[in-house]
Formats: sequence, C-alpha cells, structure tokens
Amino acid sequence: MPAGMGVPGESAPNHGRSYSRREHPSFRHHTLPTWAKLRSAVVLRRRSWVGRAAARRVRAGGPRALGRRAASASEWASIRTQVLWRAGWRCQACRVRRRLDVHHILKRAQGGSDFDLDQLVALCRWCHDQTDAPYERGRLVVSALGHGQFRFELIKRTVQQ
Repeated sequence: MPAGMGVPGESAPNHGRSYSRREHPSFRHHTLPTWAKLRSAVVLRRRSWVGRAAARRVRAGGPRALGRRAASASEWASIRTQVLWRAGWRCQACRVRRRLDVHHILKRAQGGSDFDLDQLVALCRWCHDQTDAPYERGRLVVSALGHGQFRFELIKRTVQQ
C-alpha cells in the first residue's frame, strides 16, 4: 500500500496531535450553504436533539407524533430513502451532502402527511434549522411546485419600532 494511504474507513493518523473541530483535516472540505455565506446570516443551533420529544412519547406508550397518522419506523425508512434518492442525496436548498433530514413542508399537525412525497423535501441540518428560524434572523421558506420540485426563499423582516 502506498505511503500515506490507510485502510478504507480508517481515520487519518494524527501523529499525536489533537485537533479542534475547525482545524481537523476532514473538516476543511466542508462547504457552507449559500444562505450561510451571506455576511448578515446568523446560524441557529438546535436547543434539543431532533426526535427527543417523539422518543419521550414512545417510551410513555403514546404515539410517535402528534397530528395525523405517522408512518411506522419501517415505512418512514422507505419514505426517507425515496425522498433522499429523488434529491440525489443532497440538500435541495444548498446542494451539500451532509447530515440530511427530510422536512415536512406542511406539518402533520397542520394537515400534512408522511405519505405525500410532494410535500417532503431533503434538507441539510443547517437549512432545516432555518425553516423554523425567526423572520428577524432570516427564515428559509420552502414552497412545493409539484413533482419533487421546490422553491426556496430566504425571508428576513426587520422589526419596526
């Protein structure tokens, strides 16, 4: 095996050096979504893990989700795979290939469905967080155009005094 090449799946040797997250060699190829490159963009951080409330409800013997009928775990795995495959395993807003979520354009509690693929979009975590951001910071608004096509708008409103 040539020098510098390791076993596939093995991390690069750090030769005794500890890296911070930003300076680690694998981090330098990360690209920011388009909206995050804007000078005025503010990235929100999640306050809780995705699915924490759902896990709490399931442990208590309740439904996984509130609102309309949710897909079972096996149904959701299949639906999620279909949505991500349709998107080419990329965020449909910024086109990065990292930590993808499936976002409901219309939430189940508001009449949406897990089973309507035209209302499900693949988003990276950063873009997904921006869909619920306050308008003062900039909110990513996703509109379904049909047949797996979507329009993305970053809307920012200022507070008038």
